[in-house]
Amino acid sequence: MKIGARVLKTGLAISLATYLSILLIPDNSAALAAIAAVTTTMPSVRKSFDMFTRRLVSNIIGGLVAVFMLFAIGSNPVAIGIAAIVTIAVLNALNLSDVLTLAVITLVAVMLTTSDNYYLAALYRVLETTIGVIVSFIINWLVYPPQHDKPFYSTLVNLTNEVLIFIRATLRKNVTFSILHRDIQWARKEYSTLTTLFDLMNNEVTFSKTERMGKARRLVIYRQMIKTTKSVIDLLDALHSNDHVFQSFPVDLRIMLREHIETLMVGHEQILLKFSGRVSASEVNFIHSQKDFKLEFMKRFFDQAWDELEADTSYDNDSNGVIHILSATYNYEESLVKLNSIIRIYKERYIEYHDEDEQLGNEHL
Repeated sequence: MKIGARVLKTGLAISLATYLSILLIPDNSAALAAIAAVTTTMPSVRKSFDMFTRRLVSNIIGGLVAVFMLFAIGSNPVAIGIAAIVTIAVLNALNLSDVLTLAVITLVAVMLTTSDNYYLAALYRVLETTIGVIVSFIINWLVYPPQHDKPFYSTLVNLTNEVLIFIRATLRKNVTFSILHRDIQWARKEYSTLTTLFDLMNNEVTFSKTERMGKARRLVIYRQMIKTTKSVIDLLDALHSNDHVFQSFPVDLRIMLREHIETLMVGHEQILLKFSGRVSASEVNFIHSQKDFKLEFMKRFFDQAWDELEADTSYDNDSNGVIHILSATYNYEESLVKLNSIIRIYKERYIEYHDEDEQLGNEHL
């Protein structure tokens, strides 16, 4: 059983919201404050703030609709249902559909009140939910603020290492087609997790100018890391989808492609080591192809594509498969070259952040 920071913060928010609600509002069960605290704890501070303002607005709307419906048609099951429909329609019209749950709960609590003073009952219910929302936001902001750098970097390195293993196995025909298909699906899912973590980092609130600038520079690197990861997954997918085309290559062309991709993958591994401080910033300069090699490499591929197109025994799209492999390889190379350049500049100019990067690498080991 694992109890993380978010679970602990949720429990703390419930306790404080309940206590404050009982303390500030007489004759109050504090149930709405606790419910609001649960539903408002978010994985990022910025998202908590966005939800904080949106929930306040939606709760006020829910309270106003409840009071209006109480005076208009009274409190009965049909009236509550109609009021809920009206509230949901209003919130949808205001683009607040993602926060309608708590607003409807507030509405139901107000309309089920036994108090004769509808205004005071509505005010108390709205205040309850407001207390829960405010407490949850403050707890999420001040107590163990979400740190997404570590899980992001760990996910990135693990995903990269696994995909490079898959590519090496594919180039040597050491993996079955169906198993590799499942591996690619896993890689796509992990990539989705990676982009989600990046979005959470990008949405974090940073008040210090120095920290904000450092974060912005790292986000540039992380964004390019994601692009490079996508390009290597696309290369794996291209090799997998066009495996029969690759296996039909002449032996020398297969060896040429395998050696070139192997060079790129070694470069990829060392670039990540460079970011974590284990390789000098000036190293890893061999991944960019020389002009003579590039001309020969492209000529061989286009000749192979032409041969596939002219061959009577080939499928119509085999020549396309040759180009897909070539395109994915060069896209991967270009992404690596750009990532290498960005990290080199970052390491040479912004020494003050190196300890944080090395700590990320050390914690991953």
